Amino acid sequence: MKYDEWVGKTKNQHDNMAPEQLRRFEAMLNRPPDDISMGSELTMCAHWAYFTPLYMQSELGVQGYPRTEIFLPPVPYATRLWTGGRISFVSPLHIGTPANKHSTIVSLAEKESSGEKRVHLTLQHQISTKGSLAVSEDQHFLYRDPTEKGAHPTRTQPMDLDPDWEKNTKPDSVLLFRFSALTYNAHRIHYDQDYARSVEGYPNVMLHGQLLLLLALESFRSKFDGKVLEEVTYTLNGPVYLGELISISGKSVDNHRSELRICGPEKNIALRASVKWGYKW
Repeated sequence: MKYDEWVGKTKNQHDNMAPEQLRRFEAMLNRPPDDISMGSELTMCAHWAYFTPLYMQSELGVQGYPRTEIFLPPVPYATRLWTGGRISFVSPLHIGTPANKHSTIVSLAEKESSGEKRVHLTLQHQISTKGSLAVSEDQHFLYRDPTEKGAHPTRTQPMDLDPDWEKNTKPDSVLLFRFSALTYNAHRIHYDQDYARSVEGYPNVMLHGQLLLLLALESFRSKFDGKVLEEVTYTLNGPVYLGELISISGKSVDNHRSELRICGPEKNIALRASVKWGYKW
């Protein structure tokens, strides 16, 4: 397959930015949904609750995502994993002000690692409102063959920070369900234990990469009220499975940058993020 023929392919979406989605997003994060009204500013990463996919049920394959896709290439490897990305928050999005999302395949290439062929995909999404860019986001994905049962991915990189703060939490199945529903993500590794174990080879359902980042950013915001996130770069270094206790921690690097980590109980890294922030005037 000639993957380079897909590079540069684009897709456009439109959303009216209705208040109901942001209310659901806020409720999921344990914040009062009734505070949201027309004109309210979208909170951090709430754009993930908009521009959600609208595939018909008959179009979905066994994994929970489309069997065929006009925009994305027909990669032959069955397992797709989110591996990281970058988000730049340029200007606010507001409830009731329509927005457009322009998506581009930036890179697509097959590589071999440890004797296994994998396909690496980078998408860039640019969300604009009133003709101005509001959010620019790069998303990195990995396609590979499913693992054999018992040979699932694990966290291997040890904690590399002496954090300024740390909190422990154990995400539950209700949170995973609500995040899947809110983002209209039907990928079965996030809610179907039998599928995750018997088909994908995981010991349990897996937390979404986006959800891990959101948990880290929410913890950061609770520690540094009044700071506004400008940019975040992150990598997913290992999975987190349902039922695992995770630690979320952070360390200030300089006046406008902090490092965030999510680790498993053995203190190996699941998520590494670097955030750049400013102050709201």
